[in-house]
Amino acid sequence: MPAFKQDENNSWISTPTAMGPFKGLQGGAVAGLLVHELERRASSLNLGFAASASVVFLRPTGTGVLQTKPEVIRQGRRVSVLTNSLYEGGMHTAQATVNFIAPVDTSAVRPTASELHNPDGLQALPPRKAPHRGPWMMDNFEVRAAGDGIVWFRYKDDIVEGIMPLARILGPADWTHGVRRPPEPKLADPNVNLQVAITRYPTGDYIGIRPQTTWTKDGIGLGAGTLLDESGPLGQVMMSVALTPFD
Repeated sequence: MPAFKQDENNSWISTPTAMGPFKGLQGGAVAGLLVHELERRASSLNLGFAASASVVFLRPTGTGVLQTKPEVIRQGRRVSVLTNSLYEGGMHTAQATVNFIAPVDTSAVRPTASELHNPDGLQALPPRKAPHRGPWMMDNFEVRAAGDGIVWFRYKDDIVEGIMPLARILGPADWTHGVRRPPEPKLADPNVNLQVAITRYPTGDYIGIRPQTTWTKDGIGLGAGTLLDESGPLGQVMMSVALTPFD
């Protein structure tokens, strides 16, 4: 099922597949919801291409009824900026900012070469269970991995019905640090933000991540990676990680 459904009051209701591995909703689900609404608003205003998203997670977002507050910060001739805040029980839990760029003709620029991939030829990995043993966001994905280090995600159910293209990327992108997390000791690895920048929207069913991660003994981590589809690279993802010992 989708991670979120909208009710008659234009609030959002989380479903079990919006859950993260620990307390609260999955960051990628929250990010996708916020950015989806901004893309819809920008489309109605004809603001152009959704080029980048920056999401900060202020505190864990709980289950249930959620309110959002999308706003246009700047509507420019070429570049526009929109922001959206998420509230759960009156508490501000997350905020997203998206930059939109109106296209112009630069056909003389040589595009980046294609890099073809065939995720369908890879074997799907076994479903990954949440530490709490219940439904979670990963249930919405089929995951495949290649020897070249790329991990491929294919949605079985979207974050919201009719999800917009940049928002659709954020669900898989939020796992960038998780697919290369430290194996020992057993630590929680919440990311405190999520930043994505792209040059085009993905085509086809798959979104790939070629991850790179950095960890320190102070519990500070960095997740980064290249975002791909079956035609090759389309953008970059980065997040800061607060490694946390289990209680």
